[in-house]
Amino acid sequence: MTEGIFAFEIEEGSGARGHHYEAAGADGRQGACAVVTGLLQERRHLVVPPLLGGVPVGRIAPHALSGLAQLRTVSFPPSLRSVGAFALHNCPGLEEVALHDGITDYYNGVLRQDVRLQRVRLTISENNYTVMRDILSDSDAKLEFLLVYPEGEAHLLFPGYDYAFAENTMARTIQFSISGSGMVYRECVRRRGISFREYDRLFPRVIPDDPHAAVQIAADRLLYPHDLAPVHAQAYEDYLKANIGDVLLQFVSALAAEPDGTGAEETWQRLRLVADRGMITDDAADAALRLAAESGIPQLAGVILGGRETQASAASDGMDKKDDGIFSLDDW
Repeated sequence: MTEGIFAFEIEEGSGARGHHYEAAGADGRQGACAVVTGLLQERRHLVVPPLLGGVPVGRIAPHALSGLAQLRTVSFPPSLRSVGAFALHNCPGLEEVALHDGITDYYNGVLRQDVRLQRVRLTISENNYTVMRDILSDSDAKLEFLLVYPEGEAHLLFPGYDYAFAENTMARTIQFSISGSGMVYRECVRRRGISFREYDRLFPRVIPDDPHAAVQIAADRLLYPHDLAPVHAQAYEDYLKANIGDVLLQFVSALAAEPDGTGAEETWQRLRLVADRGMITDDAADAALRLAAESGIPQLAGVILGGRETQASAASDGMDKKDDGIFSLDDW
């Protein structure tokens, strides 16, 4: 029984901090909401239900789910409006969180010290990016957002950054410095939207800062081209082609290290992207195939070899087109 997993209270009246629940709960009570205060049984994959005690789940209390060593993923219902301070603090194995954009109160430290957190899946139905901004502003680590829209998805990686300060005793001041491109990437997110064009224009800044992040950003924007301008799509494709050797090694290494990890399916999609688009050259394939052989995952070699054949076929087609009997200025 789901309710046997959670400790919770019923909050009568206006619900979470003035958020009124128009729909009555299963017991007919109008405006009440359930507040999750703890977990009675630990889970690796936790799904918070939309109803507890017959009323909508509206709040997660402060520290309610903190310190859960076994937790790997957690999913919250669309009814949720408020997540209390340090609600998921110090869950060392937590890798993915799924939320909806109806959350309007998101307090400090909710995901702090969750050292393995990689991805946040956010369903967008109210065009409200408040919780996304709050999560990004509360973390300087690399973090991927999987945005789920009614018409499709967008996958956006936000690089990490370092925020440091040093005391200047002579001037009696404290000097602050920010290194890394993660801060400027975060500034693309507003409370009522994301500037995808601004996000894409920042790509040259992340390349020298974090090449691994640059590869993932390029591949994901091509895989999920939500509001992607042709000029930026071409820049992403050109970068992957020019660095295909390192690109392949990055994808193969990630799959060899964690073949069943939280982000493994996305990594397979990125690998198939460069293969299907004929980017894999002979030299790049040779190095990647050696690493794939060591991994013991035969599917890796199959995708790489298929991509090499696609590239060879495309090159052959290009040669045939040059010898099609039609003269160009170069022929003269």
